[in-house]
Amino acid sequence: MWVTIGIIIFSFFLLVLIITLVKLSIHITFHHSKEQSIVYIQALIYKWKIYKKELKLEQNEDKQINYLNFREEILRFIRSIPIVYRNVTHFLSMIELSFFEWKTKGGTGDAVTTGISTGAAWAVKGIIIGFLREHMKKVDDLIVDVTPDYQKSFIQTDIRCMISIRLGKAIYGILQLSKIPDKQKEATNHG
Repeated sequence: MWVTIGIIIFSFFLLVLIITLVKLSIHITFHHSKEQSIVYIQALIYKWKIYKKELKLEQNEDKQINYLNFREEILRFIRSIPIVYRNVTHFLSMIELSFFEWKTKGGTGDAVTTGISTGAAWAVKGIIIGFLREHMKKVDDLIVDVTPDYQKSFIQTDIRCMISIRLGKAIYGILQLSKIPDKQKEATNHG
């Protein structure tokens, strides 16, 4: 009987040790164009692939993001998350960003508005990169580009990144983030 209890206690401590020491790597690829929006997620522990998923995101035809409203949509999203901010920044402080590439191409069909939109896209990307550098544990290898097309009206953006986090911290962070919808409802009821 004591041997069984000893094995259970040893197994529990071994599991806790594995959860706190094992590093989880997550590779994320996001592609958005007029035709489709796709997110591809792959999670690895060391070299073992433990999770792989491709998600096709639904696009609302009435609220299509284009090169002109790209900045407004990003700002609208940022304004909509005041309650989320504290939990997200705490979660980001546990994450190492070892690779980040964000390339955007697009135009409005008019040279003047394309130029203005290109500047706005650079500004938004600069704000987001600054936010990531300030709040993440480590940020390496950033590639950011905006390529204007003065002849056509379209937008296409591609993001590829690789993040790493300790498995225990990932579990804790996900539990904290899962509480956010309840906090938003509570704030809505009180405000």
